[in-house]
Amino acid sequence: MANKKTCYIISQIGKPDSKEREWANFVREHIITPAVTDCGYEVPARADDPQKDLIMTDIIEQMFLSDLVVADLTDNNPNVYYELGIRHCAQKPAIHLIRNTESPPFDLGGNKAMFISTEHVDVIKAIKDIQERIKAIEKNPKQFFSQVQMYIQHKNLEVFKQTQAGKDDLLVNGMYQLTESFQTLSEMQKQIYYEVVEKPQQRRSTFLSDWHSPTGSIAQQYTPAQTVSVHDSNVQELVNKAMEEFFKHKGEPK
Repeated sequence: MANKKTCYIISQIGKPDSKEREWANFVREHIITPAVTDCGYEVPARADDPQKDLIMTDIIEQMFLSDLVVADLTDNNPNVYYELGIRHCAQKPAIHLIRNTESPPFDLGGNKAMFISTEHVDVIKAIKDIQERIKAIEKNPKQFFSQVQMYIQHKNLEVFKQTQAGKDDLLVNGMYQLTESFQTLSEMQKQIYYEVVEKPQQRRSTFLSDWHSPTGSIAQQYTPAQTVSVHDSNVQELVNKAMEEFFKHKGEPK
């Protein structure tokens, strides 16, 4: 019987009995584990497993050796980004998850993240989405790459291109031009991400700050019953209308 593939989880862990630990354990037990084990992977490991000794040594090793890494970006934990950066440098696949009330940071905007929550319907969807991503990765591993991987490949081609063999190799020259095109597209993608994701978030953040302020101009216009459910789809129209009025007087955030 062939050995099962390995999977490693990088996420915030938190102190025992903390909200962070409760979230991390839920995601591991109810989303990641059933998703990957049904695809033939071992039960995923994590840094706080009791058999782990030298934690950082093990983490770095697993970033290079694990067949799959699943990264939960929830709460913008710096350790998670450090470990994920190592994984990207290893040029091996990683699946990104994040709580559905948050958004991935700018530098990871080009890597599709799956949104998760503790709601049953979202858990079922997340499991299915992870399994679909695993199948796609196994079918075509080269389809999934990070900006780090693209940069490394570009520099390797650049070095080889300087040799005589590289100068005479039409395929190498074509690949070099292709990676340059990808870099240009990457910069365009960052700009689009800012305009489509980050700028609207800045608008909403500025709006909500005023909304929840007792002396804010928006809060004074609506009753408490109208302001408590800002994320409720039933009051989305109210929120949008209020945001429009707000920015008419205060202008766009810089």
